[in-house]
Amino acid sequence: MENQGKAYPGHWVADGVLLGVSVFWGTSFAIVKEALPLTTPANFLFIRFAMACLLLLPLAWARRETFSKELFWKGGLIGIFLFTAFLTQTWGLAFTSASRSGFITGLSVILVPLLSILILRQMPGRLPILGAFLALTGLYLLTAADQVQQLPFNIGDALTLVCAFLWAGHILALGHFSPGGDTFWLAFLQLSTAGVGSLIWAISTGELNFRLPPFVYGSAFYLAVACTIFAYIGQTWAQARTSPTRTAIILSMEPVFAAFFAWFWIGERMGPWGWIGAGCILAGILLAEAVKGAK
Repeated sequence: MENQGKAYPGHWVADGVLLGVSVFWGTSFAIVKEALPLTTPANFLFIRFAMACLLLLPLAWARRETFSKELFWKGGLIGIFLFTAFLTQTWGLAFTSASRSGFITGLSVILVPLLSILILRQMPGRLPILGAFLALTGLYLLTAADQVQQLPFNIGDALTLVCAFLWAGHILALGHFSPGGDTFWLAFLQLSTAGVGSLIWAISTGELNFRLPPFVYGSAFYLAVACTIFAYIGQTWAQARTSPTRTAIILSMEPVFAAFFAWFWIGERMGPWGWIGAGCILAGILLAEAVKGAK
């Protein structure tokens, strides 16, 4: 959990890395949305994480002496959150829009302090409750009142909402285990766990398939390098040097970038109510986090 009195030297560099992570993750929604008609969620995730792990394998061999059983269990536990969050998010993208997926996923940020409070058995103040109310209002406007996308709340939105809870768990687990841990091994073990989980899922459902168009492999490679290797090594490194609250605030920019790239690349649009809902979600996120960060 976050220690409010703890100092984080050099956190501005870490914050810059986290902002870069937000940009890359923002691009991923539109890319995955375009790739999914050509493959399945588990198959695509396996290819993505397999590429990432293969690219990191030489570095893992070079750093083998720093590996430990403690890191194995820590990385594996964080990786379970990572795998299940990605699976529900990717599966959800097959049924909802990239921009909506981005903003619903962004609810994970407001869940971080709320889950922390639940675990610590402390009641939140009025402003965090107001932030949660704003976010829930925004979720309704985004999914029920937007007449441009004309998509009611559906299974894709529900899966993405589950994903938001799992991402919150991932942020908390990473914040708890990353300080003092080896950045590379924690990231590599997360990705390996997600890759193995995706492979097991793909095999068990008969979805494993390598006869895919070049676009799928190109998309998976970009996601492996920019949105996986850089993002998770970067996040693991940065979160050990800044607080979970600062991490959550900076990562809250991800849905903004997701909506921009969904419009820029694949022409998605949201109507006035959709944008008002998105604004309510962002306002709720920032309000709840700013109060906690000021303590």
